[in-house]
Amino acid sequence: MSARATATAQTKDLRMSELDRLSDIDRQELVLELPLDAIQPDPNQPRRTFDETSLLELADSLRRLGQIHPVEVREVEGSYVLIDGERRWRAAKLAELSALRALIRFAPDTPDEVRDRQFAANFHRDAMALIDQARYLQARIESLGSAAAVSQAIGLSTPRILNIVKTLRAEGAAAELRDAGITKDADTIGAVVEVQKRDPAAAQALVAAARESGKLTRRQAQDAARAVKGKSSRASAQSQAREDTPSGRRTASAEPHLVVRLACEGTPTERAHWNKLSREHGRACLSLVATTARPGSVLVEFGAHSEPFRADGLRILDTVFETAP
Repeated sequence: MSARATATAQTKDLRMSELDRLSDIDRQELVLELPLDAIQPDPNQPRRTFDETSLLELADSLRRLGQIHPVEVREVEGSYVLIDGERRWRAAKLAELSALRALIRFAPDTPDEVRDRQFAANFHRDAMALIDQARYLQARIESLGSAAAVSQAIGLSTPRILNIVKTLRAEGAAAELRDAGITKDADTIGAVVEVQKRDPAAAQALVAAARESGKLTRRQAQDAARAVKGKSSRASAQSQAREDTPSGRRTASAEPHLVVRLACEGTPTERAHWNKLSREHGRACLSLVATTARPGSVLVEFGAHSEPFRADGLRILDTVFETAP
């Protein structure tokens, strides 16, 4: 399988041409060998997390094999600031190299354009910690006003942006998993959040097992979420049955949960099917626990019924926290 095919399989909801535009580092520009101390990291770089073990491995590779790809820099007031390649720059310092080959950009990109390209380059290579992704996307939503505007700027679908950003609200075992670097998949974290809400002990056990094995798949997390959801529903039904009295039924209080309401703006056939499902099953909301393997699609919940729809044909109506009745 080619590198492009592999990337497409892993990030099916990305508009690849837009990411390529942002992360392309092969345009012909001036390449020079620059002293290492003449290159400075960008203080506004979206990527903040660098694994020490992988840096040491890269430093060893630089010593043995030399530099394979140039870093990318821009000239700022007589010095060179990194656009892409901070990991190589850090490893070169560990390897005690004196210089690096650098591709120098002269295009007058705005600061936001530079940061968007930095984000895209790291995201495209799956090199960016999930917490760094979420913080950067949240900052861009605040600066541009909406997730849809960020989608236009960086080429990542709006539902995917919202899924990544909501991992900032993860707590307990879910936050531990997010920050441990075991997974960079926002849907996996979202499923663990659901486990955490209903059964913190089960969430902690899930994360402990993931730490021991070094991985946690999306399916494993979603299966765990469905299991605790079913267990919680059965327990709630039993509790309500015990609380039935002649004067009425007492209902237990429930924690609020995020609801993303959607509208369909796709083809006439898609809209007709959407309206039929809405009439038969209830309002349409984005599934925050399960996903679909269909390329370019997201899973939409109509009450208890779920079906995949093209992400490009959907519009977010609102996002609210609701308490189940």
